[in-house]
Formats: sequence, structure tokens, C-alpha cells
Amino acid sequence: MSRIPANIPNILTMVRFLLVPVVVIFIYFEMLIPAFITYGVACATDFLDGYIARKKRLVTNEGMLLDPLADKLMANFAIIAFTVMGILPPFILIILLAKDVIMISGGIFLYFKNIITSANTFGKISAVLFNLAIALCFFHNYVAPWHINILSFALLFMVATLIQYTYLNLVKLKEANKKREA
Repeated sequence: MSRIPANIPNILTMVRFLLVPVVVIFIYFEMLIPAFITYGVACATDFLDGYIARKKRLVTNEGMLLDPLADKLMANFAIIAFTVMGILPPFILIILLAKDVIMISGGIFLYFKNIITSANTFGKISAVLFNLAIALCFFHNYVAPWHINILSFALLFMVATLIQYTYLNLVKLKEANKKREA
């Protein structure tokens, strides 16, 4: 933790980590409106930390690594809770976890190779679509089965994003290796 600069964007990211168990507990106890509000606050901190970091030039490598990790933990634990509660089928959780293990592992590998990848437009669209799809799950009693259909579509879009990031990062890794060899 001593490597993480204590600036406002990074603090907001840490707040998002703390909100993960709050959302899960609310879902578990079927307090879906407070869970939705807390999830919304977490999404707002995600938007706000990125905006502040870019506007005030407070972007850090650690923040670029921790921000998507906080997002993934929030989304994954919400999906786990919804799956445990029977609101979502297990296949969504399995695909999401497999995709995120690949993305997180790749991000950590690249971080230790001093290659930092930030989200691009495709990734941001994917994240917004996925968060909106998760938001529907809080209202599953009113929108079923559409919450599953839209979440499945968002997950397919995220897999496409994973393929795009993999390609882009392989190019960066190749270029970094060429520079080291030269």
C-alpha cells in the first residue's frame, strides 16, 4: 500500500473497494434498493476518480491498475451474490470469472513488465453497458427475463473487449521486447 500515492482519485478507488461487501450484504439480505443505491455510488466514484485524475493530472500507474480491479471486484461480487440468490444463472458467473482472471492476470503481468494499459473507448462502453446490465438485476422482479438477456449481451461485448485488449497488449509487449533487444 505504501506504493499507492494518496491522492483523491486513489482514495475514491479505495472507497469503492470498501463498498463491495456493503453491496453484497444488501443483496444477500434482499435489500435491493439500498444495494442499488450503494452500487450507484460505487459507479459514481469510478466516474469521478477518472475525471479528477485526468483533469488534475493525478493519473498514477497504481491507480490505472487498482481502478479496474475495484470495478471488477464490485461487478464480480454483485454477480456472485445475484447467482447465489438465484437471480442469475451460473453460466454468467463462470464466463465473467474466466474473463476477469485472464484480464487481471494479463494486467499484472504487463504491470511488472512496465507496460500500463488504460481503458480505451471500447473498454469504457463495455463497462458502462455491463454496469447498466447489473443495475437491471436489482430490479429483476420487474424486468425478468430481460436482466439475463441484457447481461448476457453485455458479457459477450466484454469478451470482445478482452480480445481487443489482448491484441493491443501483445503489440505493446512485442514493441517493448524489441526496444530491450536493441
